[in-house]
Amino acid sequence: MAETRKLIKASRELKEEIARKLNVTTRTVDAALAYDTNSPTARLIRSYALNHGAELYELKKLENPYAEVIQL
Repeated sequence: MAETRKLIKASRELKEEIARKLNVTTRTVDAALAYDTNSPTARLIRSYALNHGAELYELKKLENPYAEVIQL
């Protein structure tokens, strides 16, 4: 089964706006948008970002299609 993880992409301006409004650092915002943390503040940051133009991505880890060596 493929391993998946979520990621929220936001512009630098939006990240700085979130940091100012919630009185946190941009590093805190980055960690929340990368789903590295799951505190109430992190959930608030993710919610605010998605409601103000950020995009949610789901990343899936795939097997290496070139793992097998083919002789030409």
